[in-house]
Amino acid sequence: MNTVSMILMEMTDVCTNIKKDEYDKLVDLFKQKKRFFFSGEGRSGLIAKAIAMRLMHSGQTVYVIGETTTPAIEKSDVLLVISGSGKTASTLNILESASKVGTHIFLVTTNAEVLDTYEGLLIPAATKHRLEGEPKTIQPLGNQFDQAAHLLLDAAIIDSLDNQLLNEEMKKKHSNLE
Repeated sequence: MNTVSMILMEMTDVCTNIKKDEYDKLVDLFKQKKRFFFSGEGRSGLIAKAIAMRLMHSGQTVYVIGETTTPAIEKSDVLLVISGSGKTASTLNILESASKVGTHIFLVTTNAEVLDTYEGLLIPAATKHRLEGEPKTIQPLGNQFDQAAHLLLDAAIIDSLDNQLLNEEMKKKHSNLE
């Protein structure tokens, strides 16, 4: 079996083993007219930026933590954090700061313990730590988690649109300075 086929099988296993109620909460969150702030470190941060961009294309107001034009977060905003471990020092700092403000926090992670504190989506994927109970993978480091997060968050945005926005409408919000 080739590498791409193996990765696709892994993604199918991981993405079909999430909890429907957690996924539905994410879809409902994306339907709300709020300001969305995204955060993540490393590759998870790149996924956060990709999802932030797509959510902006859907008509939402979106910011990425750490960018110079990102305003102060407020209680009425949503913070979406992508972190495989849920324990990255900068992630914990951001979660604590947003908690003090009273911001709605949604965490995408493999760490069920963190979801005892925060609302979120548990992705049953392998991380770079290869902890007991994580699925097997042929992929290095946190690839499996990051790919699953990208697929699931993109799908949640699509499901949040209820076919209200067609491709042509989303293209209007796509960068035209390329």
